[in-house]
Formats: sequence, C-alpha cells, structure tokens
Amino acid sequence: MTILLESAIRVTLIAAVIAMVLFAMRIKTASVQHAVWAGVVVLMLLLPAWVAWGPKAPLPVLPSDRTPVVVLLPPPSPVELVSRTPSSPVSVPVRGPAREGGGYVAIYLLGVGVLLLRLGIGTLRANRLTSASCVVPVTVGLLHPRIILPKSSHGWPQAQLDAVLAHEGEHIRRRDPLFQWLALLNRALFWFHPLAWWLERQLSGLAEEACDAAVIARGYDPREYSEYLLELARSVQQAGARIDAVGMAMPGIGLKHRIRQMLSGVPVAQVSRLRLVCAAAVCAILSAILAAGTLVQAQSSPTFEVASVKIHKGGGGTTRELKPGSIRYLNITLGEFIYMAYGVKRYQLAGPDWAVNNASSDRYDIVAKAAGNVSTDQVRRMIGPLLAERFQLEFHREVRDLPVYALTVLKGGPKFKEGDGGEYSVYPDGTGAISFKNYSMDAFAYLLSNMPAVGRAVLDRTGLKGKYTFTANLTDSPAGTSIPDVKKNLGADADPVTSPIPSNLQIQLGLKLDAIKAPIEMIVIDHIEKTPTEN
Repeated sequence: MTILLESAIRVTLIAAVIAMVLFAMRIKTASVQHAVWAGVVVLMLLLPAWVAWGPKAPLPVLPSDRTPVVVLLPPPSPVELVSRTPSSPVSVPVRGPAREGGGYVAIYLLGVGVLLLRLGIGTLRANRLTSASCVVPVTVGLLHPRIILPKSSHGWPQAQLDAVLAHEGEHIRRRDPLFQWLALLNRALFWFHPLAWWLERQLSGLAEEACDAAVIARGYDPREYSEYLLELARSVQQAGARIDAVGMAMPGIGLKHRIRQMLSGVPVAQVSRLRLVCAAAVCAILSAILAAGTLVQAQSSPTFEVASVKIHKGGGGTTRELKPGSIRYLNITLGEFIYMAYGVKRYQLAGPDWAVNNASSDRYDIVAKAAGNVSTDQVRRMIGPLLAERFQLEFHREVRDLPVYALTVLKGGPKFKEGDGGEYSVYPDGTGAISFKNYSMDAFAYLLSNMPAVGRAVLDRTGLKGKYTFTANLTDSPAGTSIPDVKKNLGADADPVTSPIPSNLQIQLGLKLDAIKAPIEMIVIDHIEKTPTEN
C-alpha cells in the first residue's frame, strides 16, 4: 500500500506538470494529446515496480530520512512526571499496524478484484463478439484488432460504410483497443485514485476525436459524417443496451462535443515538428525526475547557533534542561539523545550496545543554543542533524516482527474508573505507589514499554479509549516509602523499575500482559562514532 500511495503521489505530480506543458505550448491536437496521456498510463502502471526496485536520486519535495515527516514526541519519563505536571496530551507512536492496516488492504484488494473481474469478462466477450450481437461498429482485439460491423450495415449507403470503415480503421492503425485495455487495467490497480478514472475516459474521448479528425482529413463531408454518427447513436438508444466488452464502439463518448467541433468549420490545429519535439523532451525529462527522484526536503529548518558536544567526564548526577531555543543535557547516554531526536522508544532502536543501551558507561554532555526564537519541539528536531554531524550518525528505518506484550483487560473488567476530564498528572502518593489522574491506556502502555522489567514493547489492546484515574505500585516498594525513595526506585536514568509487574497489574488494575508478536518500525544504526568531532 505504501508503494501504491507513493506511486499515486508521483504520477499526480507528473500529470500536473504534463498538463501545464501542453497548455503552455498550446498543444490541442487530439492525436498528440492521446499519445501523451497514453504514455502517462503506461508510466503509472510501471511506477510501483520502479518505486520498489528502481534507483533513486535526491529530489527536494518531502522531508528527508534524517528528519521524520511526523515527529511523534514520547511523553515524559516517570522521573520527569514525578517532578512536574505536563499540560499537553500524550502521543504514542506505536500502534498495531497489522490490525489497523489490514482493513485498508482488504478494501483495496476488494476493489481491485471487482474491476479486474470486469476487465477479464469484457476481454473474453470481445473475443466472442459477432455481427449479430452488435448494434454499432466495434473494433476489438489487443494484438490483432478487427472490425465487427452490425447486420444493419448491409443496408448502409456506400458513403456511410466507407466513413465508418475509415473511422474504425484509424482505431486499428493507432492501436486504440490496446491502449484502452491498459487504461482499464490501470484503473483497476489504482481505483482509489481519481486520476486513473480520468485517464481512462480521457483516452477514450481523445481516441474518438482523433479518428474523427482523420476521417474529415480524408475529404468526407463533416455534416454527412455527423449524421452517420447521430444515426448510430440513435440505434444504440433504441436498442436500450450497450456492448459489455473491451473495444472501441462507434459512435463513442463525447459525441455532442465532437459534432460541434466538426461543424464549427475550424480546422484542426497542426503542431509543428519542432514544438512536438520540445514538448516531448520537456515532458520526458520532468517525468523522469519525478519518477526517479527520492522525495526529500532541502534543509531549511532552524539550526543551532552554537553547540558543545563532548564526552562526559567524572561522576555526578544527570541534568536535563530542554527550553525554547536551548538544550542542556549532561551525563546522558547517546541512546537517550537519539530517542528524543527521532521520537522513538528504546525498543525501536537497534545498533551498538554502547550507543543504544541506557546502562552503558558512555555518556555525553550537549549544551546548545539555537539561532533565533524556536520552540522546544523544534529544538528536539534539531538534535538529529547535530548527531549526524558530530557523531557521523547514519541509520535506516525498517519494520521487524518482534516479541511484544499486549496490554489487555481481565474477564472481570478494569478495576478503575474514568477521570474527571481534566489535565492528566502522575505523582507518587507517599506509600511507594504512583497515582495516575486522567491517564490514557495508550500512555500507560508506553510507560510500561520503558520498564526494564518488562523488557519489550507494550501495545494497548485494552479497547479503553477514555482517560482514567488509578493508583498502581509499579515499583513493588513497601508501604510507607517516602517520595525521595520512590524517585530513587524509579532510577536516575528514566528507568522506572527493576522488578516484575504482571502480578501487580492483575491484582491492582485488572489488566494483564499477553506475549505476542507484532511488526514494529525500527531505527537501525548503520554507522556511529564514539568520539564526537571537535566543537
């Protein structure tokens, strides 16, 4: 689905550029326009394969890999929650991609199946058409097209028969049935994209218009030829049926416009060879750029005016100060900087143990000030380019099927109630437990994901969409533990607990953790240096 959607975006840009080129160069000839849009159909069919396996070149359109398109910032760690009350809701980047995406895939496949079935039936019927089953002339056949005339053609005047054969013969010369079939196939594969439907109808109309122009150019009287087309249209209307087969059926679509154009007396605009070559070259070059380009964004985001990055020396506690326009993080592991920069959780990061493990002894100090007035969210985004520059950080994203926990509700139901609808807060109650107020299950699952005792991602599968108030002893601390002890139990490096908690969840909250496997988007470090470059 991702490949199809990216292909749909690319072909939309290509179609828009081609339309502007045709308009700017005043190319209105139906045969030329048909050739151009037929090329777009073929390109649209090939784009998914190119997007999946073809080479790419940087193209400044969308955000680059180093700065995610959507930066999902995790909620504060339990250490930060103890010391302050946030005022914004929690965002949880990990969902259930298999469960949520499966419905879209099923709907897409259903649409493709219906339209491919119709195309297959129409193709088979085209091969079995006879004069007895036709009311009007039809040209069918993909590789070896043929003209099928209705039985009534035996009574046509010779002039009418000649005009009809000239029209249908032009369809054969131009391979219109083949291009119509490709447009129908493209519509089936991209049925969700309005452009695919427009292209199919546009090609049919342009093909008929081009054949009309060819007939008139051979010296047939426009008024008499229009009468032939109207007579055929009346035959279709009187029969009350249409040919349900893949083929070019006369009189075709857009009849009213075509007759008005033929009777207007305005000659068909001729396009010089030079203008055709120029238009073809411009369309080909721009289409190749949009098809083969990697859609990335030029670096225009705020940058740090000054930044000090160095290895932490000596002991001491940690310092975390993230403010609008500045950051001051001391004695912090490199993994935590990566989590913050790219909005991922620790289980979404794979790489050298010294870089991704918060228990590592490798710690760093980063003090930086931004150029200009930038928000805290922008400061977080600016950390990624800083890590790439100073640590030569290179990574790629991939989806891995990992063992996770599903947070579910026991048969007896949850043992807590909905909150009062106010802002959420988390604070120790002085007995070793933590009180959660107006807290979502999404956020609670995220908190559990960061607990070393759990050791893996936790996905919310409770089905509880509200905000809840409850108390849980996640640290297994004895009653009467003071607030400083709770902070100590939570850990100095945002590691909330070190003891198992499934039994506590079941007894206190009516929840449990079920071991499952699920696809998780990962950041995989390809290269990173231990020693940052000089300030």
